[in-house]
Amino acid sequence: MLNQIRWHQANGDTNPFEYLNLVRKTIHWWNGRQMERYICDELSKRHREYKVDHGGERTKAIIDLVLQSYIPEQLGLDSKTSGDDLDPSFRAFAVSQIRLFTFVGHDSTSSSICYIVHLLHSNPETLSLIRREHDDVLGTSLTDLPAILESQPFLINDLSYTRAVIKEALRLFPSGACSRAGQSDVALLSDSGQKCPTGDVAAVLTVHTELQRSPVYWPRPDAFLPERWLVKPGHELYPIKGFEIGPRNCVAQGFVMTELKVILACLVRQFDFSPAYE
Repeated sequence: MLNQIRWHQANGDTNPFEYLNLVRKTIHWWNGRQMERYICDELSKRHREYKVDHGGERTKAIIDLVLQSYIPEQLGLDSKTSGDDLDPSFRAFAVSQIRLFTFVGHDSTSSSICYIVHLLHSNPETLSLIRREHDDVLGTSLTDLPAILESQPFLINDLSYTRAVIKEALRLFPSGACSRAGQSDVALLSDSGQKCPTGDVAAVLTVHTELQRSPVYWPRPDAFLPERWLVKPGHELYPIKGFEIGPRNCVAQGFVMTELKVILACLVRQFDFSPAYE
């Protein structure tokens, strides 16, 4: 995956001659074949395991979720009576979706880390608190940290202040955006109560940065306050949860939250941060 990203055509929009780079095309094709082969082998392996032990506990890994949805619902059959191998059309669809799932979070996760580090540098008290939490939950030995995380991964769930830091950073610097197609029977209400028809041709864009810094919804909207994610309902800082719940939320948010907590656990006590430019 990293090799594929390194060969990404970053300036393709401004330099059309980059499309003539046959080496890049060949490497992308080869990397794609390698990834597809690996995902296909893993799908087949998990499919066989699922058929043998249909009632066993399953993880929430994306491959397991795909198979759990496909076997009973798509075929309409019990998994033990379904075919010996996956349907080719489903296999191709699953491979493309898993590849998308893997790549789509790369840029958003890396940019989120940059903003979190920036905010921790700008807020020394918060940096001190998150370091103290890591010492209390994970121990003070950075050398032993990888072994601790590998043997006791559930400890990551105890990093409640770290989770609050991540959520507050994402509120101030959202890493994604979304849009919805308008419908003739759907209207939106403005903050003043004005009804705004969307029609059949309107595209409704959510400006997350504006929404998540709006004083209408957030007390002290421009302040970096991880504590707002730790208070109970009724507190003046208690946040709205519009960007993390519901059917349109990020399908990978659980994975990304765990990934960011692990990265911060390995990072914030190991290094001091300073800006590279004013």
